[in-house]
Amino acid sequence: MTIYWGPGANGSGVAELIGYFNGINYPNVVGFETFVTKTFGVVLAVVGGLCVGKEGPLAHIGANIGAVVVYLPLPRFDWFRNDTYKRNMMAAGCSAGVSAAFGAPVGGALFAFEISKPNVFWKFSVIWKVFLSCALSVFTLAMVQSFMKGETIHRINSSVLKFGVDDIAPPTFMALPGAVAVGVITGVLGGVFVLVNSNLGLIRKKMINSNWKKLCEAAFFSIATTSAFYWMPSLVDDCTDATIVSLGGNADLVVSYSCPVGQYSPMGTMLMNTEGDAIRSIISGFEGPNGVNSTDWHLLIFAMVWYFFTIVTYGVWVPAGLFLPGIIIGCAVGGCWAEL
Repeated sequence: MTIYWGPGANGSGVAELIGYFNGINYPNVVGFETFVTKTFGVVLAVVGGLCVGKEGPLAHIGANIGAVVVYLPLPRFDWFRNDTYKRNMMAAGCSAGVSAAFGAPVGGALFAFEISKPNVFWKFSVIWKVFLSCALSVFTLAMVQSFMKGETIHRINSSVLKFGVDDIAPPTFMALPGAVAVGVITGVLGGVFVLVNSNLGLIRKKMINSNWKKLCEAAFFSIATTSAFYWMPSLVDDCTDATIVSLGGNADLVVSYSCPVGQYSPMGTMLMNTEGDAIRSIISGFEGPNGVNSTDWHLLIFAMVWYFFTIVTYGVWVPAGLFLPGIIIGCAVGGCWAEL
């Protein structure tokens, strides 16, 4: 059995899509091997606890599905089997993948438009068809999740990532200094990330040069990340009274870890939830008495742990994105500033 490690199999796939949409015949961006590797790889990477996002790979998976649709054995579909319609369908699939991730049909359509805007294939007829596919993607996800939970479909409000905040107080001018400070801090963190990760990429190119090494590296980072996330709450955490969230809409987020009955672990709640729920737990802590309240110390350690593992993990040979890690780290940094 040959494991496929060709172009587009690892990383988010967004860079390859940018090239393809703008006329570059990048090899293996679309293909059965790429689709299968990307689909199973991103599921296993997220389940394995790696500090990676899934939104970029979802865009690439959607683009592959869009390309496959052109070749369905249906009447008159041979008319669509050319580069023009293939690119249009890939743009629709890419947009639908992003829309399903964020529950944002308009955002998904604009995402594909943005990464391919130098190209002239975007016409009005393409835009509304892409938006329709995005809307159907979000609608389909909502129905599937409702069926899985045994619920009736009473509203279409579903996505892989939810922020979990329905009522946010309007900002005042006092938010401006914080916005500047958080922007400067995260900008510096982004610059350091690019510098360190680029050098790590060069080292990986020289040292991780065979399939078994790539598999071992992915397994090592999965074990290291999950181990750190598991033991970190026991090293730095203080148990908090759980009554403040027992009546709120965020009660499902609470992780007790090793705390007594009636208490929960703020650090465990952030580290032992899904990526979307980690964001939700951070944001909910600043929205009244029903939030998962974390101190500045918790948020600082959480940001440092996620930042470290994101830097060293991105580049491992698994499908990985940077949208969610960036949002998670940014939330923690913003939370630290708000606490201070």
